[in-house]
Amino acid sequence: MDCKPLPFNGTKGAIGLLHWIEKVEAVFAVCECPPANWVKFSTGTLEGNALSWWKAQIQMLGLETANATALEDFKDMIKEEYCHRDDIHKLENEYFELKMVGSENETYTKLSNDYAALCPNMSRPMYRRIELYIKGLAPEIRSHVTSANLDTIQPVVRLAHKLTDQAVEQGKLPKRVSATAGTSSDNKRKWEGNQSKDANPTQAPAQQRKTENSKSPQQQGGYHGNHPKCNKCNRHHNRPCGKSQCQRCNKMGHEAKDCRSPRPAGQNQQKQQHYGNIKGCFQCGAEGHLKRN
Repeated sequence: MDCKPLPFNGTKGAIGLLHWIEKVEAVFAVCECPPANWVKFSTGTLEGNALSWWKAQIQMLGLETANATALEDFKDMIKEEYCHRDDIHKLENEYFELKMVGSENETYTKLSNDYAALCPNMSRPMYRRIELYIKGLAPEIRSHVTSANLDTIQPVVRLAHKLTDQAVEQGKLPKRVSATAGTSSDNKRKWEGNQSKDANPTQAPAQQRKTENSKSPQQQGGYHGNHPKCNKCNRHHNRPCGKSQCQRCNKMGHEAKDCRSPRPAGQNQQKQQHYGNIKGCFQCGAEGHLKRN
């Protein structure tokens, strides 16, 4: 009991039963338990429905006779109750159709080992185990493993793993999903981190500066100083405004002596109201000739 054998309650089906038998036999080997006690200690791990089933067997056979049953006969009895032939046949079909997906050699090897333990009739003797393992390998490496003609399963597994790595490097097989999943998730986290720092990470610095400079003072936050706003230039300063207003056209930035307007502001407005939308000379408004501004 110090080895903590696996309990069995009869609710996990054929796979649970076969796993339990495998674990119990491994405990007996480690503890060097005498064969005469194998059934007695095996039934000590039964629980629930399985324990009720064994108690019914004791009532029919008697305690001493039941405990004296050979381990192989006991396995046949409990398999008949909790592992039907249909379930075993289904496992054998899954084992026979097992295939290696892409370059996932480790996953395939683990599944092959599990099915070999659950279906001993298909994996014994050793050459049948090796044939089934090679049958499910990827076509890119199957012929190389077959030509090695190895007699035990361990060298076959090591050779298949080595050939799989070489096929991945040569581009014949895709990269392992387990090897690329961590990298993609790290890149995603880095990209999301950059997004939180910069709303537009792909925008060039020069474009960012251009965008910032094109913003109006109100968009950039407006004026936050203490200088009053000038009525002439609409800017904030204390000294007299350096920009004067033209008395001829009422525009800022020049004086009347430097004004290039052909008429004063009042005359221009009256001229515009008089002619309206008439198309003609820009200076006098008469039709028949044009003068562009």
